[in-house]
This record gives sequence, structure tokens and C-alpha cells, in this order.
Amino acid sequence: MTKTLSETSQEAQKNPKQLSDLMMMLLVASLASFPPLSTDLYLPALPTMSEQLNCSVALVNLSLVVFFIFVSTSSIVWGPLSDKYGRKRILMIGVPLYVLSSIFCVLSQSVFQLIAARIFQAIGAGAAMAVNLAIVKDVFPGRKRERTLAFVTVLNGTIPVIAPLIGAQIIRFTSWRGTFGLLAVIGILVWVFILFFKETNKELSEVSTLKTTLRLLVVLKNPHFTRLVTVFSIISIPLLAYISVSSFIFIQRFGVSDFTYSLYFGAISAFFVVGGPLYLFLQRHFKPLNIITVCFIGSLISGMLIVTIGQMSPLLFAISIAFGYFSASISRPPSSSLLLEQQDRDTGSASSLIQASFVLSGSIGMLFISYDWSNRIMVLGMMNLVLSLGGLLLWIYAKARCRIPKHFMR
Repeated sequence: MTKTLSETSQEAQKNPKQLSDLMMMLLVASLASFPPLSTDLYLPALPTMSEQLNCSVALVNLSLVVFFIFVSTSSIVWGPLSDKYGRKRILMIGVPLYVLSSIFCVLSQSVFQLIAARIFQAIGAGAAMAVNLAIVKDVFPGRKRERTLAFVTVLNGTIPVIAPLIGAQIIRFTSWRGTFGLLAVIGILVWVFILFFKETNKELSEVSTLKTTLRLLVVLKNPHFTRLVTVFSIISIPLLAYISVSSFIFIQRFGVSDFTYSLYFGAISAFFVVGGPLYLFLQRHFKPLNIITVCFIGSLISGMLIVTIGQMSPLLFAISIAFGYFSASISRPPSSSLLLEQQDRDTGSASSLIQASFVLSGSIGMLFISYDWSNRIMVLGMMNLVLSLGGLLLWIYAKARCRIPKHFMR
């Protein structure tokens, strides 16, 4: 039976056209970019900000640490709320909060005002971080989900490459305030993008907000999910610890310039760009579970290199760190996909817990490395060495007890 024009119009209103797959990937990548952009862009300014704000280095570094803590803890709340109210509504609240907080960062007159503004900026970024994986699971199935995650990894890998370079140039012509001004502009552009985004969560939770939030406990009671999220969070501890002290190691320990530091940081981060495409190639010939195992071994080797040759020169230190970054980037698509497969429902809660666990565990590493160690390179190397070995042993135990999707076995 042929549909009338009015019936077709009504159906179109009920089922509005969604963004294309490519545009959806770009949106997810944009949302996932909020945390790295919010940190990497102003990294070159950290050593000089203490002078401009008339405070200690530890206080300036606290603006970095509190961001990671609050972006992870807030995402734990945003995720289950997106299961009840939808992904788009959460983004329509979080992204404007991010923009306003970035503007307050620009206007901060003391380090304490900056830290307060960074807390609210982190809460806004937490909304974006919480729902980006949930959107991926809403829209993309099986192997297509892995390809999407690899694509997002590539795009996000370019951010640490170019962000410090851009930040160094902004600081050269303005100051550290200019970096936060750029973040506000980026937030506005992403918000405009979200206006054209159609809701992907087709099964909104009907229980109360409190009960929806408590679904986090249901996800955590899933032993398959909890074991794996613990295993994969371990590897982020030394990586985020490196980010928090990278400028101090390169600029103060090795004596390189701000611009040279940004080149080193970008070159190391470039390994995150190639990891995703390399995984897509490797998974045609090797099982994803074996690839993850080799990546843990790669992180272990990175720790050995940092301890043995990492103190000799900035180049050798960069090579040692890059090996760990490379291993982590290859393992990110299959590990995220495997985690999402462990939970059939409560996708928003699962997504937020995945993201929060990675960042929160990394924050622990940032706090630990921020202590006034006499040799931060050795401490960083030992962290990488011990945690990679522990992660490898836990992975061997956990992979035999988790739910393995069919496309992982081919």
C-alpha cells in the first residue's frame, strides 16, 4: 500500500535522519578530544605559569591533576544519566558548561581561581567523555565498532601531536590565557555540531534518576567487566604520569626550549596516531586477544628502556616513552571493544566507568609522580616496569574468564 505524503512526513518526524557514519565518527572523536585538548594545549606553559601566577610549581601542576580527577568522577554520573535522559541532553548541558568554564580560566587572576575554573571545566568535559563510547555502541556493531574506535584513536592521537605546538605558538604571541580562549572556541564549535546530532539511545531508562545512577553498581557487579576494566586501567597510570611531568623533564632536566619540548611531545604522541590503523592490519592476521598480550609486553619493554637508557639524553628518553605509547595505542581499540561486549545493557554506565577508570587511575600516577622526587625519570621507569608486569599477569588471568565476542575468535 502506497504511503500518502502526510504519512511520509509524519514518519520522517518520528525518525529524523541521523548524521552519516563519517560525521558520527567525527562527532565521537571531537567529544573524546576534550580531555587531551584541555591538558596538552597548555603543557608548554606549566614551567612559567608559576611565575606569572606567583605560586609554587606544585600548585600549578594541581590545575592539571584536579582536571583529571573531576573529569573522571563526573563522567561516572553523566554516563548513567545519559541512559535515562539521552546522550544529546547530557551533551547540551556539559558542553556549554565546558565553554563557560574555559572563559573563566582565561579571566583567572590567581592559581586558586584557575583551579576552581578547571574543576567546572572538567565536569563539562566529563559529559563528553562519558557518552562518546556509549554513542559508538549505540550506532556501530561488531567489527564496525572496532574500526570506529581505531578511527577515533587516530584522530585523538593527532591532538597530542599538534596541541603542544599550537600551545607554544599561542603562548609566544599571547600567554597561557590564550590556550584556554582557544578551548572555549573549540567547545562552541562542538556545541553547534551537537545541534544537528539526533538521539542514539532508543531505550531510555524509565526508573528514577537515583536508581538510574545506581545502575553503576549493577555494572560493577559484573565480574567479567570489573576484572577487565581493572586490567586495562593499569596501563594508563604511567602514561598520564608522564604527561604531568613531561615539560619539567624535557625543559628543566634536559634543558630544551619550550618549542623543542613541544616537538618531542608531539613526536612521542604521534605513535598514538599509527596504533589504530596498525591494529586494523594486525587483526586480519592475529587474534585480538594475542595482540593485547603483546602490547602489555611492549609496555614492559618501555619501562626497561626508561630505567636503563632514558636518563642519558632527551632523545633516548623520548624513544623509551614512545615505545609505551605505541603499545597502548594498538591495544586501545580491541580493549575498549572487549569491555563494551561484557555488558548487554546500561551502556551509558559501562561507558562512563570505562572512561573514568582509565583517567582516575592515571590521576593516581600523576599525584605520585608530582612528589618532589630527586630522579623523576627513574621513578617513571619503575612505575612503567612494575605496573606493566602486573597488568600482563592480570590480563592472562582475566582473559580466560571474560566473555569473548565471535569476531574476536576469527
